[in-house]
Amino acid sequence: MKTTTIRDVAKAAGVHPSTVSRVINGNTNISQDTVNKVLTVIKELNYVPNALARGLKTNKLHTFGMLIPDIANPFFAGLARGVENAANEHGYNVILCNTDYSLEKEITYLRLLEERRVEGLILANAKFQYKSIIELEKRRLPYMLLSRNIKGLQKNSISIDNIAGGFLATQYLIRLGHKKIGHIAGPYNTNATMDRIKGYKKALQYYGISFDKQYLSRGDFKSRGGYHIMNNYLKFDDPPTAIFTANDLLAVGVLEAIKEKGYNVPHDFSIVGFDDIQLASHLSPPLTTIRQPMLDMGYLAIIKLLERIEKQISHENIFLKPELIERKSCSKYQKVK
Repeated sequence: MKTTTIRDVAKAAGVHPSTVSRVINGNTNISQDTVNKVLTVIKELNYVPNALARGLKTNKLHTFGMLIPDIANPFFAGLARGVENAANEHGYNVILCNTDYSLEKEITYLRLLEERRVEGLILANAKFQYKSIIELEKRRLPYMLLSRNIKGLQKNSISIDNIAGGFLATQYLIRLGHKKIGHIAGPYNTNATMDRIKGYKKALQYYGISFDKQYLSRGDFKSRGGYHIMNNYLKFDDPPTAIFTANDLLAVGVLEAIKEKGYNVPHDFSIVGFDDIQLASHLSPPLTTIRQPMLDMGYLAIIKLLERIEKQISHENIFLKPELIERKSCSKYQKVK
């Protein structure tokens, strides 16, 4: 079947092809009668404008690139959904790239996105480096860091206050009477991980509880990491009575390990997660967690990126307030008789 071209539309409407192009691109220096006639023919012929061709002429493809480390993680999927919602509302498309926490993949995708002439970047990936940001700024490619920030860079990022979140989770367990509190962290090469550890330690210190390094373990932000680390805790002569995990997927693995050994949550162990992914409220028991407003964060990232592009506004780092969501995975500490 023959594809309808811009020349076909122009012939049917009785105008020059350049007029059709101007109508498609929203040029206001055309009579309304001509605009209506061209739009009617476009609809009748089912003409689909070639966005790539228009973009090459205007140097604007109305496309953003987004890098995330793990699309299988519901948290990053939530961020991506918020980004896509806002982008679509403003007439933009999003190219999503999954880096698998690989610096090599990040570099490859960045080159690819630049070749695709994206107008801006949303970077939610884990290993992006300060020197890479400097390169982006040299090339004047607008960007927003999402759910992370880079040490030494005080602008253009949106994230939750991870130190406050770590403090809030640990404080909650302390106020339930727990003193032996384990923390299963994420990879140590991410700022989010290190800040949540700082919040955990800060709460222990504030309430006069000694930090015990055997209760701090490095995970991988995946359920299998939580499962293996909790199994290790259960081998201790004096295991922690409460666990704060750096994300909800780790908590899923912790719950599995505890149940396999015949223990009960929250009677034997209390658990607090981080993120509040949709799954958290459907676990058994439903998970108490620190909420990150994923959709709102993604949406806000696009709004701020558009401000950078259209108004040349550079933003300071934006830190959103974490929220404790109480469910049924925690209870008051009961001393074993």
